[in-house]
Amino acid sequence: MIKTLVAIADHRSFQAAASVLQMSISNVSLQVHAIESHLGVRLFDRGFRPPRLTEAGVDFVKRSREMLVVWDSLGNSISQGGEFGTLKVGAVHTAVAGGVAVALGRLRQHEPGLFIQLHTELTLELIRSLQNHSIDCAIVTEPSNILANIHFSPIAREELGVIAHVDCEGDNALEVLRRNPYLRFNRHATLSQHIESELKQRNVSIDPTMEITTLDAVESLVMNGLGVSIVPIGKHVRALPNNVKSISFGLPKMYRTLGLMVRANCPRMHLVDRLIAELKHVYYSSEN
Repeated sequence: MIKTLVAIADHRSFQAAASVLQMSISNVSLQVHAIESHLGVRLFDRGFRPPRLTEAGVDFVKRSREMLVVWDSLGNSISQGGEFGTLKVGAVHTAVAGGVAVALGRLRQHEPGLFIQLHTELTLELIRSLQNHSIDCAIVTEPSNILANIHFSPIAREELGVIAHVDCEGDNALEVLRRNPYLRFNRHATLSQHIESELKQRNVSIDPTMEITTLDAVESLVMNGLGVSIVPIGKHVRALPNNVKSISFGLPKMYRTLGLMVRANCPRMHLVDRLIAELKHVYYSSEN
């Protein structure tokens, strides 16, 4: 119930919290009513749409966050030796397709009793999940702003390049972009915003014909000759289909910084540190 309440506060509506928690709205409402009945106070002012936290609700959410930190630590203090434990990892879709999968495999090999939960989402959603303690850490494209009490550790610089069907028109990255339909990755993704900023600095104008939410879908559309796109390329990214080619931007190359975000008070920091070590091993060794 406490986690449900915090999720409502983080996502600012019962509907959004229900979606994130994969619950019905009625179930969310029942849990809130149960807490209010137990406390004997109103936590939400239902005169607003969506309902807003009352002053008592704001204070209770603050105390709830503190309690969740303690709750998370209860089951982890005995797992410091690495014999067992759970690590809840979030990652953007474009990172899972690269060295992240290899790093998670290495972590499991070195910690055979460790259970890993992997959640894939956009960076903004992963930040919210960090704040409401749904995940322990998140592997993301570096955002422009980092919130208080959340630390970002750079892991690697991934080169970005154009992917296109082998028969597409154009001899270099810029020609390919100008002469073929552009498939834009989800505009709400930090990676997409970073790419558009880079293109603007290079005075490259694009007119997207489609917007796609997953890297798998982007590659499928490119493979079928429906357009070209810009995605992470390089040694630590999975191989492209035979009829899809990658084209570097040349000099200056285009990069994105991939890193790991974690709350300052994460009770599983000993496991997060091991994951960071494995990520750096995978990405640094792939450069040599």
